[in-house]
Amino acid sequence: MIAAAIDLILERGTNHSTLSAIGERAGYSRGLATYRFGSKAGLFEEVVNTIQRRWVGYLNTAVGEQTGAAALSAAADAYYRFVTDAPKDIRVLHILYYGGASPNGELRGISKQAFARQIADAERWITDGIADGSVRDDISPRTAATQYVAHIAGITYIWLLKPSQLDFADIHREFIRTLSEQLAP
Repeated sequence: MIAAAIDLILERGTNHSTLSAIGERAGYSRGLATYRFGSKAGLFEEVVNTIQRRWVGYLNTAVGEQTGAAALSAAADAYYRFVTDAPKDIRVLHILYYGGASPNGELRGISKQAFARQIADAERWITDGIADGSVRDDISPRTAATQYVAHIAGITYIWLLKPSQLDFADIHREFIRTLSEQLAP
């Protein structure tokens, strides 16, 4: 059902992806999605959790024990690979995240947690980099981490709107280059 939900969200958007349509697309009865997830928000939350688990696998493999700019670059490389390997997943994940920006968005809490976790990870990598001397000590880890996450989220948002007009690979290469320069001691 998760795969059916991903396909329908991409085809119809969140407003027109009903539980019954998702159940039917998955080859089940119309009521099974409602029974299993309780609500559309419950289903969307499971979609987010499923995709996040896939993403965390990429992230953990890439970053490992690295710190500073090396960790941030590895995370950005992992993100680029994830976008390349699973574009449907990343598109749906961000469609659902950005829907959480609405004051009454069903996934507002999940979206806030996801971005807070991303910022916390980046802040930790920067703080550790300052401690080990691989990152200059005159920057604010929280500010730099927020800028890092905002860049990736912003580029992804533009890609969602106009995928054919965005050279993700070129933007990624330039981002990695400038990131290392900005954080170097």
